Amino acid sequence: MRIILILVICIFSVIKGFTQVKSDYFMQTSYLRNSLNPALIPDQGYLIVPVLPNIYANAQTNTINLDHLSFRGTEGRRVTFMHQSINTDDFLSGLSNNNYVNVDANIKLFALGMYRGDSFWNFDFGIRTHVDLNIPKPFFGLLKEGFDQNEQTRYDLSDLGATGNSFIELGVAHSRPFLDRSLTVGVRAKLLGGIGDFDLDAKSLTIDAGPDYWTARSKVSLRASAPGIKQRYDSEGYIDGFDFGSKFTVPGIGFGLDIGAVYDFKNINPSMKGLKVSAALNDLGFIAWTKNNTVNLHSSETDVTVTPHDYNIFRDDDASLSDVFEKAFDDIKKAVNLEGEKEKGRVSKLRMNMNLGVEYEIWERKFSVGALYSIRFGNYKNISEYTMSLNYRPCSWLAATTSYSFSHSNLDTFGMALHLAPSKGVNFFFASDYIIPHVSSQFIPTTSRALNLQVGMSIPLGKKRY
Repeated sequence: MRIILILVICIFSVIKGFTQVKSDYFMQTSYLRNSLNPALIPDQGYLIVPVLPNIYANAQTNTINLDHLSFRGTEGRRVTFMHQSINTDDFLSGLSNNNYVNVDANIKLFALGMYRGDSFWNFDFGIRTHVDLNIPKPFFGLLKEGFDQNEQTRYDLSDLGATGNSFIELGVAHSRPFLDRSLTVGVRAKLLGGIGDFDLDAKSLTIDAGPDYWTARSKVSLRASAPGIKQRYDSEGYIDGFDFGSKFTVPGIGFGLDIGAVYDFKNINPSMKGLKVSAALNDLGFIAWTKNNTVNLHSSETDVTVTPHDYNIFRDDDASLSDVFEKAFDDIKKAVNLEGEKEKGRVSKLRMNMNLGVEYEIWERKFSVGALYSIRFGNYKNISEYTMSLNYRPCSWLAATTSYSFSHSNLDTFGMALHLAPSKGVNFFFASDYIIPHVSSQFIPTTSRALNLQVGMSIPLGKKRY
């Protein structure tokens, strides 16, 4: 848990986080949009090989960015929220009752897309990872003011939680037209090999904090799966981490499904020519984890007294966010005091997402406008977004899109996608939904709640289809 939070904070602090790229959804040349909707197929076949992979990653938050966790100090330097010059109420007012982060990464090492008659087939292989984190506001109040009070004060951290997994994905997709080519339906079946998974759930967690000690009562569970995973204890009997097997195995096996459709109104009414609607449900599925590669830990609802670290050291100018959270989760680990349960297998579900799109071609195969509604069904929060786009294709080998997304709007949500798609050689794709993030003088994002980037290269196969 501590490592996950520090990683997430570092991602937002050094602009290496991203958010889901949607700008290519209406690009007819894009071979990547098939991942958003298996019924959306490119103009020609393609090949992705490990030396020319497709890389995608995303990160989204409601409050956990640099602007909410650090402030401009008295001498103009940025200091952490723990600094003595930062007012507690000013800091907490910028946070939500629940503060979430979700991070995803995906690398596609191999993909082959090809036409067979009117049908399009796609085979792909890659690795996917995600982490979801939810931190209740009282957690930050505990750090900021929990040691300055003359008597014990209660903080309810019951919504604290984190989940994540990593898995190998082998997919086969097929799409074909129906109804005189007005309707295109696509389906992708995916065989999943689980690499690792964890789920930390605080059903109840209260900490009475004062100037000298903490008293905690909790009902917390931690379930984790990985090759040969076993819990490790320190000299005081607290969970100190995990050991893993020396041999790589695949501790989980699962199945996933993507389904999508696109309907073209050209045969309904001549006045509706150019209008298309589309819909997709992705990542319907699960992964089952074997008991020999799974740990199940829990805490009993008994009082635990903990002498915490001295947080006064973080009130000067040299404190770092990673140090603050590292010490905090060391103390919470002792307060929760997890214990092992009997080994047993478990099942984790994939995070489903849905895309609904409307596109209108103003100039056939040259210029269109599109509107996309996307929703990701997360573990702690469903994240939805509306994206408007203008899509221009001046020639057969070049396509470009500009977009604007509303849900994370701070006038920094303009996006773009660019696809260089010659019929021979190598195709190149770049996209970002948030190309103008707010940054500090050190080029560190401050107010951005969503950052993104997607890049990929492919080798074109076959003639273009128009």
